[in-house]
Amino acid sequence: MNEATETPVLVGQRLAAARLNAGLSQKDLGRLCGTPQSHISGMERGKRAPSIELAKTLAQALGVSVHWLIGGDSNAILATRAIGTEHLLADSKTSAGLATLAGDPALCDILGIRSVEWGALRSLTPPEPLTKEGYVAILLVLRGHRQA
Repeated sequence: MNEATETPVLVGQRLAAARLNAGLSQKDLGRLCGTPQSHISGMERGKRAPSIELAKTLAQALGVSVHWLIGGDSNAILATRAIGTEHLLADSKTSAGLATLAGDPALCDILGIRSVEWGALRSLTPPEPLTKEGYVAILLVLRGHRQA
């Protein structure tokens, strides 16, 4: 095998490991990143490679560095971090709507928001500021819930 064929396989192995570590199915990760489950599957099998933009989105959603995801040398998953309410509330870059959601422990408990979901919500750059309710609606869409 040469480097050109080894790289997609390594990316796939790392993508699968990070996804499983985050407790996500391929379908869940696809929803979070806006790509079909079949594309996630193809990448994990080494049959497809992510674009640069998709690699950034995947890395952010999974809490790993792009460098590690695309095969960079490291002793461990770089930049792995649990994003939780404490992190969001302490970060001055967190939007007001997301901070309000993170500051509502009862609602956070009911929703059971996972670290990877906090990361996905934090990565959004909406054209208009979102309210707490707006972030909840987006979370439900990411999870595949239909609004009535």
